[in-house]
Amino acid sequence: MKDKKKLSIFILFFVVAISFIQHSPFINLDIQGIHSWRQSQTMWNIRNFVRHDNCILNPRINRFNGGKDNVLRYEFPLMQWCIAQCARVFGEEIKIVRISIFLIGLLSILAFTIIVKDIFDDWPVAMFSGILFLYSPVFYYYTINPIPDNLALAFSFIYVGFILKHHKSHKLSHLIFASIALMLSTLCKLPYLMFSILSIWFFLKAIFIGKNIISIFKNYALPQLILIIPAFMWYIWVIPSWTGNPILTGQLNEAFVIDEYLHLIYYHLTTMFPNILLSIPVWIITIIGLIDYCQNWRKHKWLFSLIGITFIYLILELKPIGTVHDYYMFPFLSWLYLLVAFGVSRILSFKYGYIGMIVFCVLSSVYTSVNTKQNWSVEKSYFNKDVFIYSEDLKNAVPHGEQCIILNDFTGYIFSYRIDKMGHVFHSDNLPIEWIDDLVRNYGIKYMYSDSRKVDELDGFQNYIDEVLIEKGTIKVFKLKLPYDNIK
Repeated sequence: MKDKKKLSIFILFFVVAISFIQHSPFINLDIQGIHSWRQSQTMWNIRNFVRHDNCILNPRINRFNGGKDNVLRYEFPLMQWCIAQCARVFGEEIKIVRISIFLIGLLSILAFTIIVKDIFDDWPVAMFSGILFLYSPVFYYYTINPIPDNLALAFSFIYVGFILKHHKSHKLSHLIFASIALMLSTLCKLPYLMFSILSIWFFLKAIFIGKNIISIFKNYALPQLILIIPAFMWYIWVIPSWTGNPILTGQLNEAFVIDEYLHLIYYHLTTMFPNILLSIPVWIITIIGLIDYCQNWRKHKWLFSLIGITFIYLILELKPIGTVHDYYMFPFLSWLYLLVAFGVSRILSFKYGYIGMIVFCVLSSVYTSVNTKQNWSVEKSYFNKDVFIYSEDLKNAVPHGEQCIILNDFTGYIFSYRIDKMGHVFHSDNLPIEWIDDLVRNYGIKYMYSDSRKVDELDGFQNYIDEVLIEKGTIKVFKLKLPYDNIK
């Protein structure tokens, strides 16, 4: 047994090292590709913790639109702040961020592997399941990409592991560790509070089998409720500022259009689940695992609670998730890859099961690395390619630290991140000449980046141009001035 454990752990870390090598072409690549906007927002939090304000309560972004400051509080920025501290020590480089994210991914892999080991009491099952989880396409892509969901997922797995341990051991230490992990997961991303369904499940189960409800509440529910308070306090404080955030109301605040809803359901059934959360090499394993679980569900009834809560979440948030927010689907990885683990366990019981699993793992490694490679491309950023191609020239065209007018940027983050400039960001060719005058006159803005000919060819705009500093592709950089006839 000890030999199996040592060998399994060694192989798992060996495959993790292979995964890092597979990611190595992108380690020094600045933010681009799928969901560059969310990654750029995260990077602005990290930059500002390093450069301007290291208070974890003040996550700052790039924009001062409307004369407001640039503090924007959504999730508690634990991941961003921790990475910023690494950057303070090792340097403000993208590779420091990506390596930090990879280590967070490793934490998820280890936590998931231990969960599987505790369920099946079999290290090879845990090892193979961990490897297949590592090569989930959505997890593989974000393993080096900065989104706070990475840390939320890691803490949610730690919570699941400890709450299952507590269900067996009834040790207070396991309950405390589970509660702290749930609190941190929820702080990192609010939707991860859904994992508390496991605690609720075991609480109701204890009542159903006749245990004293007061004792159960005092010894089981109350410690968890107390330890989740910091997360509740944070969100009570910050949620009132979340104007226009669709994740709060989900489908409840959207017009119900049946054709659109059916289209999204079809997409998730035919693309999201089979090709983004799972991949072709694990389809057979997942089906075998589902069959095996259906035969043995009585031993693991708690898994129904995870399956149920994630689908309730999907129904409520289907419109905001749409066809693009794949990382919103991270919670589904918890039970999907536990079904994979059931399949792995059954396959390893066959005569040539180990050989089969090695083949599946190799295929999964190759398939995922090849099919996700394009996700880092400029084309997958769905943004003006000139911003990425000429980012260094554009960044150097204006002195560091100068606030600028920046348009067009419908994401609010990508353009300014790539040129490393904060200021006032606009989109949709919407920047009236009166706004330009106000920004130059009252806010001291001296520079403007624009890929909008509609705006920089407005009547009267020439009066505000001191000189054109640079023109790269569709982007012009202007040094601004006040019109002479307005100078007193």
